[in-house]
Amino acid sequence: MLSKALIKQLRSLQVKKFRDVEQLFVVEGPKLLDELVNSPAWKIDHIYSTDEQLISSLNMSSPYSIINDKELKQISALSTPNKVLATVKYSDSQERSEAGISGFYLLLDKIQDPGNLGTIIRIADWFGVDGIICSSDTADFYNPKGYSVQHG
Repeated sequence: MLSKALIKQLRSLQVKKFRDVEQLFVVEGPKLLDELVNSPAWKIDHIYSTDEQLISSLNMSSPYSIINDKELKQISALSTPNKVLATVKYSDSQERSEAGISGFYLLLDKIQDPGNLGTIIRIADWFGVDGIICSSDTADFYNPKGYSVQHG
């Protein structure tokens, strides 16, 4: 059973200010979680799921909690939650920039709508773009309305 404090903390991650403080963002749904588990670019902090078989099938070492449907609905930003929610640590962009940039990158400037940003990210991934660089006045990369798992 999730504590009221934990529910409050998880719900707070829907707001940029709190995501930045905690250095965590939320990803929802089995498909995105599967991509996260298989991506070296992201570290899963914790997984909350109503489906123990789903957790077993992922073959991962991240901590997890099995919760009920009511609890999932309390912590989800979706009107109809989809079995699993994970908190994920912010990517260390400093570490990635020190490694050097090579490959095909997309530079985004002043994309204001998080949904549009998410669409661009998914299309870039489909076309095999190695990474995306966003200007400081682009929508919040970790916004739940725009997130997508990226590689690079």
